[in-house]
Amino acid sequence: MATAAHQVTPEEASANPPPEAVVVRFAGDSGDGMQLTGGQFTLSTALAGNDLATFPDFPAEIRAPQGTLFGVSAFQINFGSAAIETAGDAPDVLVAMNPAALKTNVGDLKPGGLIIADEGEFNKRNLDKAKYAANPLEDGSLAKWQLLKLNISQLTLDAVKPFGLGNKEALRCKNMWTLGLALWMFDRERGPLIDWLKTKFAKAPELAEANIAALNAGHAYGETAELGALGIAQVHVPAAPVEPGLYRTVTGAEAISMGLVAGAQLAGLPMFFGGYPITPASAILHYLSRLKEFGVTTFQAEDEIAAIASALGASYAGQLGVTSSSGPGIALKGEAMGLAIMTELPLIIVNSQRGGPSTGLPTKTEQSDLYQAVYGRNGDAPMPVIATRSAADCFDVAIEAVRIATQYMTPVMILTDGYIANAAEPWKVPDMSGYAPFPVTFKTDAPGEGEKFMPYARDEKLARPWVKPGTPGLLHRIGGIEKQVGTGNLDYSADNHQAMTNVRRDKVAGISVPDQVIEQGAPDGKLVVVGWGSTYGPITQAVRRARRKGLDVSHIHIRHIWPMPGNLGDLLKGYEKVLVPEMNTGQLKTVLRDQFLVDARPLNKVSGQPFRIHIRPSTPKDWETDQEVRWCPGCGDYAILKAVQRTMPEIGATPENTVFVSGIGCSSRFPYYMETYGFHTIHGRAPAVATGVKLANPDLDVWIITGDGDGLSIGGNHTMHLLRRNLDCQILLFNNEIYGLTKGQYSPTSREGTRSPSTPFGSVDHPAKPCAFALGSGARFIARGIDVNKNLPSVLKAAHAHKGAAFVEIFQNCIVYNADVFASFVDKANAGHQLWVEHGKPLVFAGGTKGLALDVERLTLKVVDIVDGDVSGVVVHDQTNRALAHMLVEMPFGPFPMALGVIYDDPAPTFESAVVAQNRAASEGKVADLQKLVSKGQTWQVDKEPREA
Repeated sequence: MATAAHQVTPEEASANPPPEAVVVRFAGDSGDGMQLTGGQFTLSTALAGNDLATFPDFPAEIRAPQGTLFGVSAFQINFGSAAIETAGDAPDVLVAMNPAALKTNVGDLKPGGLIIADEGEFNKRNLDKAKYAANPLEDGSLAKWQLLKLNISQLTLDAVKPFGLGNKEALRCKNMWTLGLALWMFDRERGPLIDWLKTKFAKAPELAEANIAALNAGHAYGETAELGALGIAQVHVPAAPVEPGLYRTVTGAEAISMGLVAGAQLAGLPMFFGGYPITPASAILHYLSRLKEFGVTTFQAEDEIAAIASALGASYAGQLGVTSSSGPGIALKGEAMGLAIMTELPLIIVNSQRGGPSTGLPTKTEQSDLYQAVYGRNGDAPMPVIATRSAADCFDVAIEAVRIATQYMTPVMILTDGYIANAAEPWKVPDMSGYAPFPVTFKTDAPGEGEKFMPYARDEKLARPWVKPGTPGLLHRIGGIEKQVGTGNLDYSADNHQAMTNVRRDKVAGISVPDQVIEQGAPDGKLVVVGWGSTYGPITQAVRRARRKGLDVSHIHIRHIWPMPGNLGDLLKGYEKVLVPEMNTGQLKTVLRDQFLVDARPLNKVSGQPFRIHIRPSTPKDWETDQEVRWCPGCGDYAILKAVQRTMPEIGATPENTVFVSGIGCSSRFPYYMETYGFHTIHGRAPAVATGVKLANPDLDVWIITGDGDGLSIGGNHTMHLLRRNLDCQILLFNNEIYGLTKGQYSPTSREGTRSPSTPFGSVDHPAKPCAFALGSGARFIARGIDVNKNLPSVLKAAHAHKGAAFVEIFQNCIVYNADVFASFVDKANAGHQLWVEHGKPLVFAGGTKGLALDVERLTLKVVDIVDGDVSGVVVHDQTNRALAHMLVEMPFGPFPMALGVIYDDPAPTFESAVVAQNRAASEGKVADLQKLVSKGQTWQVDKEPREA
């Protein structure tokens, strides 16, 4: 016998705090009522005070064959005690009404998540349809999840048996049994749902009672079954903090319909809606058809063209003409949209986007009609385009569209999509008294005697007058043939067409669009994520998470797609990188590049599903490869590798945009150990190869790894030329003063007297000083670090932040051939000989007891003692002072300390930017005619074949 559910004690509640959010997905056949189940669970969740977002996902078929994989219908809801922006990624709970529902959805379930399965439907026939070789409820394949298998079908039949329903009718109640269990599981009230069932089945009370009985039976099962023994407990998700007011749930289709009605009322116009059935836009026609009392006339036309043409006719007659469709229907309406632009009549076109092209994916969402909205008409035919970001946002967007259409006498397109149209969310019912009216003023005053009415005269907005047919004294004609400026007469002349094209363009360009706001973050920084439409929720959530992790990320979401906000271009140029996530192949990205010349980068998805939030900050481990690291045990290369891998996440680098280039030597294996693009080149040639990489793709983040032999001997000329050219890259020169890989020969940086296999009596070469060499070559950034020092990552970050060639010398002992070469300042006992320079701070070392002052007579530096902390005579480091940098890198170690850190940093224009600018300027206005190219020079024509001898 089942027992009552365990009552949670205060101690247990403290140990197991309620979740902040829960994601539940209901899945089954199209005939299992999953959309209705999800909708009613949504209502109960809203009444419980949770914030929420939903995602209905159903097949294109009206009623697909039962049990098939392609016929699965699902409804997902994400609800919680804090702000909810999306329908969630991975569900916590999956309700699977049959094997097909399980198979198509279980892969999304979180590890440890709960599966509630109707085992009564897991028969051989349904298992075969779902392509299961064995019953997954029995074979252990679901072991990583919690499994609650119930014969919901039989439990439902038992619950409704007293009502005498046939087997088919009775089984239709099993969604209510399932919903009852879900209401118990999440501590929801049944009362509102019972009232709804009584209303829905008012004409068939026995069906109402049967469904109520099934609902109560499911709830009672949760109360009485010993589910706690299975680790399943009732979950209470606290209400979300919301501002006081009246709330309701609303779908995008409902909100856009109400917004259109509100806009018409604010404009003082009756509304005419011409539509044709198409998924997912039909819901707007259905909703508006019930609102006759608001002055709404709905007309289901014979096709898409008739729908828009009738709406345009209504606008001509003095009403607010509205039409809606999805991608294929919008394509058919294209010519009539051009007519609306030419006649300059107000018209609202709602595009509920779906997967394309052609018929495409009728019930799946996409954002692939942006090009169509902005550019998709013949001729120069500009039209304002506004995009909705959520279901609730649709209301205000629709009002804004009506305002623009009527104030500027233009058609306006609203871009929404299938996800927004069908998804529901809580909506604070607006106070309509807070919306300022924008009444339309029809022209009624006839011109004076001897004057003619000018139908294409312009006001300050460049809008022409709107005259209802039937108005005395204002007879005029409009149409699709080009109109004469002012008069509206037919006019094919070149000058007139230019003038009218310009004025139509200028009118749309001059529409008053609010300045773009920043949703999250700062007006400048490393990265801005730019979105439009229904990507708002995923982007908001992803950026919020990233900012909590300390990442420099901002979010801009564009409502006005055309014309764009006037400040948008300047905003975008304040960020180092612009990322544009879209459910298309990069359409907004292309428009942003076209309009503002910013290097917007795409993040695209065209799967028919909304974006999910899998974004997380990278960690040093993400930059490790599966390649075994092969250096001598204890080699400093290990420490440098770890420092670089630690630095990458902190600078916001991305592996796919990063390239490591190396030459030959111990350090040259570095690219193999970095999870990025890598190029292991030949001896000394890494700078030359890197130059080609950067010139071919200036957006890549290029790092050069070299050593004192590779970079200053055989490769010294390439290093010099890269530095003087100022290629934007980082050069890390590992200096161990020896050729390690070739068994210990002396190198260009080896000190005089160095004994090696090639200099057994000691080197007589004067050594190169890498930083002095770099300065002499024209480098604009010089820094030094130590392989094992904790400050190395900060040096690397400074080098990366520098725009131009950044040269970093890293001191590193070769434990085999030159083990203690830097012990005099690297060893802990000798750390007092290190001078870590910092911009704007005195040059002090030895624990603050010594400093560097200027020897005025010799114009060089000198070491001075610091007494009682008095640093008044000590030089303050200025990293932009090239002369000071020379003194710091040339001062001899011993009498002087070893200068470390950022010694010189004074950016200048980069080489690749100059090359790109020159190429662009040289190509401007020129056509790349290949035939013309090959025909240059002295040519001659042979008209006849030579005679045979």
